[in-house]
Amino acid sequence: MSRLKNMTRTLGLADGLAFWWKAKQKSFGEIRASRWNTSFCLRPGTTDYDTYEHVFVLKEYDFPIPFEPKLIVDGGANIGMSALYFAQRFPQARIVSIEPDPANCALLQHNTRDYPQVESLQKGIWSKSGHLRIRDKMADANAFQVEWAAEAAADTLEAISLEEILVRSGADVLDIVKLDIEGAEKEVFRAGFESWLPKTRLLIVELHDRMVPGCSKSLFDAVSKYDFDCETRWENLIFYNKQLG
Repeated sequence: MSRLKNMTRTLGLADGLAFWWKAKQKSFGEIRASRWNTSFCLRPGTTDYDTYEHVFVLKEYDFPIPFEPKLIVDGGANIGMSALYFAQRFPQARIVSIEPDPANCALLQHNTRDYPQVESLQKGIWSKSGHLRIRDKMADANAFQVEWAAEAAADTLEAISLEEILVRSGADVLDIVKLDIEGAEKEVFRAGFESWLPKTRLLIVELHDRMVPGCSKSLFDAVSKYDFDCETRWENLIFYNKQLG
């Protein structure tokens, strides 16, 4: 019954009941969210419901944020649950959502279609611009890893750096950077971080040393050069930039 309670609390009685029934039947598909003036899709037989649950049941990103963000980078956006959460919580913020897998990105675009402040890019976050390749295309839908590719090919996608996102946005600060990028954080914090990390107000990172050894060392070596406070919530490390308030 706790699942039903959570669904009705999040979506309202009618939509929550309909969602609960689809979950019970493991059918999912399109889920009405009338109180959000939209609907979203979860694919049966995938990790999509787990992704929903992390964001809206376990409330992974529901912690105090002592400012009103204007620019949010949602790195490793998957099917758009975190983007939906941030769009509802901070309706005035621009959200740049980045997801490397084409099927996930198509669903991300569908699930955020009623939120014009969300920009969805099928790219991968890296330390520099270039080309990436999905390493294991048979991985779970929430576990795709990318690796560097020497040149563009039919199976590659664009790499984008956080510096490039900051420059493209025209903003002076990245208010929130959320990274759940399945080990690519090792490269993101290994080089090029000097141009964007001190301009990041709040950093949310899930580490993946079990996939790519050295992720945590790369992150802490970079962050230690600046004045950040750190705390943990669920699987995330949260860093507050004391210089930016």
